[in-house]
Amino acid sequence: MSNTEYQNTTLDRTLRAIVAADRLQLSDSASGKQLLHRRLTLFYGYFALLDVLAVIAGRMNVDHRAVGFILNVQNAHAIVLCVVFAALRFRIREGQVHLMYALDILATIATAGTAAVALSAVSHVATVDVTAVAFFVLFFVVRAALVPSKPWVATAVAGFSTIPFTFGLAVMYRRAGVAIVPDADAATLASLRSMVAGVGGVYLVAKTIYGLRSAVEKAVQLGQYVVHEKIGEGGMGAVYRASHAMLRRPTAIKVIPPDRAGETATARFEREVMTTSRLTHPNNVAIYDFGRTQGGVFYYAMELLDGEDLARLIEREGPQSVERTRHILRQVAAALAEAHDAGLVHRDVKPQNVMLCTRGGMRDFVKVVDFGLVKDVGAASDLKITSERAITGTPLYMAPESILSPETVGPAADIYAVGCVAYFLLTGRTPFEGDNLVEICAAHVHTVPEPPSTYAPEVSPELDGLILRCLEKTPNARPTTRELEAAFAGTA
Repeated sequence: MSNTEYQNTTLDRTLRAIVAADRLQLSDSASGKQLLHRRLTLFYGYFALLDVLAVIAGRMNVDHRAVGFILNVQNAHAIVLCVVFAALRFRIREGQVHLMYALDILATIATAGTAAVALSAVSHVATVDVTAVAFFVLFFVVRAALVPSKPWVATAVAGFSTIPFTFGLAVMYRRAGVAIVPDADAATLASLRSMVAGVGGVYLVAKTIYGLRSAVEKAVQLGQYVVHEKIGEGGMGAVYRASHAMLRRPTAIKVIPPDRAGETATARFEREVMTTSRLTHPNNVAIYDFGRTQGGVFYYAMELLDGEDLARLIEREGPQSVERTRHILRQVAAALAEAHDAGLVHRDVKPQNVMLCTRGGMRDFVKVVDFGLVKDVGAASDLKITSERAITGTPLYMAPESILSPETVGPAADIYAVGCVAYFLLTGRTPFEGDNLVEICAAHVHTVPEPPSTYAPEVSPELDGLILRCLEKTPNARPTTRELEAAFAGTA
């Protein structure tokens, strides 16, 4: 997969929450804590060693009476860095993020403060100011490269540290006198410009490192799948276009947004993938894989469907021909027949859950999707996940028994919904309409629908009769899915 694909991932609210739970926040990520701990330990170990070597060299090669105070300041700085390194290496645990940051702040203040004191006390020599500026740049650029932090944070830390450095240099230049430094202000300004350029370097280094890390994080990877963009969202979760990291097979990933991932929702979501994975009919969507992210977010991978649902089809083209409707619904019935034979009831058959795709050059290939409200009629635990008195489904396609006695819902409720979908495909309207939910539900329970031919004269009496049988108020009066599949295959 190309870098462009990784960088073009759309981080919507759900993905941001998943990434935050998995990788971005150091306080919430074990790997992030380990990285911060290792980098801080390496950084302060390196500069503690440099400081100790500088102290040893200074005591061996200079006149202690002349620069004794400076050496004592350098000793103090070396001690501080050694203590910070020892604490990080031997005492601070990876989970103690706040302590790590506190030690980092302490060491940074000590470095800037001792530099200010030392520079203000030392006599000016030709290379002192150059050495001080070089140390400043080295310290903060290396810090930006090693210590994980946002560019503005690394830049702000370096920027604030220019203040004591500049103060020390200004004092040193003024103490030198005009014979050595003719224009102390100009010399101070020149050193300040060099340090500001160093701060700019800090920003560029931090931005580059942070940008590379962000590019990896934006390529949100759930298991073996790299997420690219959001393509839909329903009551049971959000769906994203993705691809397998190694096979590069186009895939759809469905996840529960973390703000909706309660115990009941997660159990229902897991039930959806478990039940859907049992279905192998080509008109049912195929499940490839499932799992959990590091942050505990449940997801599953399924085949990516490039097409449109029946609702979009009617919106775009209007009512469909008898022949096309029959071709579509025969496949819907075949898909549901497999589910019913396995003891499963979809409970949310509607135009939005029937996709038309192209497979092997064949147009109008049906895929029945979203088994999020599926009911396993043989599972005793089903009632714990969905209350047996809870009304589930979409009102415009809901069978009377789904309204009056949800606990009795069986395969016949799906047949009723198929009848409503057939009515919608042929006429462009649903069998029952109303101004509110109560009116629609009352019509499903009490009102006898008009035949589809009332609105679509080309519908034959035989097809009228078949659809009206599907819309019978009594479940036992409706055909089975196998009967419906055969009827749609042979009805003129």
